Amino acid sequence: MLPLVVVCLLTAVLLAPGLVAGPSLDAAVFTHVAGQLNAGGTLYLDTWDHKPPIVYLLYAGGQWLLPFADAWLVTWLIAVVATAAAGLLLHAIAIRLGVRRPVALLAAAAAVVGMAQYLVALGGGLTEPVATVPLAAALLLVVRSRLSPRSALAAGALLGLTPLVAIPTVAAVLAVGLLALARLRSRPLEVGLLVLGGVVPALLTAAWLFAIGAWNAALDAVLGYAVAYRTATASAAAELSGPAATWTTLSLLFLVVPAILGAMSGMRQPKRRPVTLAMLLWLAASLVLFAYQGRFFAHYAIPLAIPLALLAAFGLDRVEVLRGLRARPSRTLLLYAPLAFGAAISLVAGFLSAAMELAPVAADHRRSAALAPVIQSATSADDAMWVWGNEPEIYLAADRPSATRYSYLYPLVTPGYATAQMVADALAQLEADPPALIVDAGSARPGLAGFQRLLLPRPLVSDGRDLDILGPLRAFVAAHYEEGPTVDGWVVYRLVTR
Repeated sequence: MLPLVVVCLLTAVLLAPGLVAGPSLDAAVFTHVAGQLNAGGTLYLDTWDHKPPIVYLLYAGGQWLLPFADAWLVTWLIAVVATAAAGLLLHAIAIRLGVRRPVALLAAAAAVVGMAQYLVALGGGLTEPVATVPLAAALLLVVRSRLSPRSALAAGALLGLTPLVAIPTVAAVLAVGLLALARLRSRPLEVGLLVLGGVVPALLTAAWLFAIGAWNAALDAVLGYAVAYRTATASAAAELSGPAATWTTLSLLFLVVPAILGAMSGMRQPKRRPVTLAMLLWLAASLVLFAYQGRFFAHYAIPLAIPLALLAAFGLDRVEVLRGLRARPSRTLLLYAPLAFGAAISLVAGFLSAAMELAPVAADHRRSAALAPVIQSATSADDAMWVWGNEPEIYLAADRPSATRYSYLYPLVTPGYATAQMVADALAQLEADPPALIVDAGSARPGLAGFQRLLLPRPLVSDGRDLDILGPLRAFVAAHYEEGPTVDGWVVYRLVTR
């Protein structure tokens, strides 16, 4: 009971800024797409985003089960449950591997801090915490004393499910899968069931996408956009990845330092050596994947909290560190000083980076909240609206659907992905049922640098997604809308009825 209480409370406290500051861009997109699905839309066809399908279905299911709750609150609660579940699974894994219970609880708490601090979690609602749950559950099954046929099948299914939530977890899936295969030597039945379990989620997902007619659209969004996005933003990503990686490393130093100790300790213990090697492979393969992608965002590190915390548990569990050296103060100080130093650096880095990340998200949340009453007073609950720019939280705050399949416009300006036909399709949706309001949320205030201009000129800020083929959409707005109020910097355009 104590681990449950500690982990859940710690998770809720660390993710609480998300309720105050509102969702990040990604979290707002996932939440809005989930709402569009519940309204009858088809994923990838009627509502566009580029992640694998599981996270949208999960959030849509949460909104369906809690229709009386705010959509963002539902997403946030799922983030709390997922993060806490991953921490509790880490606790169970550590116990299974012989780590003493106080140390296992400390490791679980550390894992939660690593996953839920604002720099990496952005207040919740991302894909990585959700993906970490089946990944950690699979690892728990794999470290059992003997993998039964049923457990092998379940572990394979959990591993196969994980990339359908977050593709970058394939490195971790590889590491845990190889650990499972190593434990199943000379057991062909269990190996076969592990592999079978691994492919079943992908086959079921593909069959479902074919059944709803979204297979081609899903491939285009998930794979096609990923390739174009990587190419288009390569230069900007390289510049931004360095600071992001630095701040993330500093904020996780409280895990990295004891994990180094744990890696050395685990390699010297035959029972823990295979798991230690798997955790090191998890970390190394993830870093290789980040390098290949050419970009790093802090939330990529969320699943890494599992191997880091488990290795840290191995390090802190050394008898001579926690008990045997109390009589030898000089040696105790020598071992504890780096741990304390790493924790102190992480604390400072965590606060500073959180403040930097929190400010723009909170500002957008404030503007969305100010704009919501204006939109609601001018429209009915079933009326669609459209936001020019990349501020999908406006849809959530106003509780209004999007008039096109795009809740944000990055896909329409990404070189190598956006096409004139995509713009024409969006225009056709607007012409078929013109929304009562269109909001220009392309910059913090009129004339300030930001996204491609709508009607009012402004300098462009670009990360490489700067293809401008949006002229037909501008012409439609200019011909059918008049400028209305400016609410906290965002311009509202009203449909002119003739």
